[in-house]
Amino acid sequence: MQRSIEASRLAPGVLGLLLYASAFLFGAPAAYFPFAFFLLLSLGALLVLLLHNALRSHWGLPLEPYLYPLARLLPLMGLLGLPFFLFLPELFPWARPEASLDPILLHRAPYLNAPFMFLRYALSFALFAFVLSRLRPGEYRAEVGAWGLPLVFVAGTFLSFDLFKSLEAHFYSASYGGIVLLSAAILALAVAVALAARQGTAALRGQAQNHTNLLLALSIVWIYLEATTLIIVWGADFPHEVEFYLKRLQGYWDEVAAFWVVGGFFLPFLYLLTNLPKREARYLLPAALWVAFFRLVHLAWYLLPALGRGFGVGEALGLLGLGLLFAARLRG
Repeated sequence: MQRSIEASRLAPGVLGLLLYASAFLFGAPAAYFPFAFFLLLSLGALLVLLLHNALRSHWGLPLEPYLYPLARLLPLMGLLGLPFFLFLPELFPWARPEASLDPILLHRAPYLNAPFMFLRYALSFALFAFVLSRLRPGEYRAEVGAWGLPLVFVAGTFLSFDLFKSLEAHFYSASYGGIVLLSAAILALAVAVALAARQGTAALRGQAQNHTNLLLALSIVWIYLEATTLIIVWGADFPHEVEFYLKRLQGYWDEVAAFWVVGGFFLPFLYLLTNLPKREARYLLPAALWVAFFRLVHLAWYLLPALGRGFGVGEALGLLGLGLLFAARLRG
């Protein structure tokens, strides 16, 4: 009996891993987008947990049962990212033989090279695992939050530069890491709030107003960074930087950009300003789910043009597989 129960718990996770592995049949870039999304979900959960501990907050207490399982999947995501080091030329322009003919890539070669990138990758996940080991559910670890939050943010910034920004190695923006990590924190917060709100008002312990305000505040900071980065890059008019936005404002990606700006910021911004989600969990639940969905759209707009792909069967299989794996971890 006990074995059958354990098997039923393991089955969704095993199926999820198989579905994620099948995404590689459509090419490494197809599997890379689902990996990036769930990596940022885990990393965002760790950032929100560190903020909660540093502030000794009450709003984080009803979210802990969801944030801790999400954050504890970070080491697994680190392992799931290792196969991509076998496909570096397929993913990154700086890893291709013709990179030696590009003066910009040649200039950045001392930093953008496989051994150094692997070292930074390993050190980042070692740091994440160490910080996680210092946190305890149900206990405030304010000192861990105080030193862990800046360390994880810096490591996460370097990781986002390595894994995401260097997909287009000509592009440079100092605010890129902040945009990605803020988006990750919003994603994790929205998912945790949605899961807690699903249990009803009692599960949120009267913290719906604080959760609404936090989603609102993080979204405002995120859109500010997005807008100022676009203005600065567009105004500077350097071809190797502007091409990042030109690629994403042509064809159907232009409509996707309008979609996530309106749907991912303005509509939830206006809704979260009202009193409805601040008073009752049933009104906060759809808003949190909405915000989480548009984090997926935003990341697709960032990564898929760099990977030279649209959203296809491989991406769908990868998202479904890792979604099952994460759902199994939350239930476990």
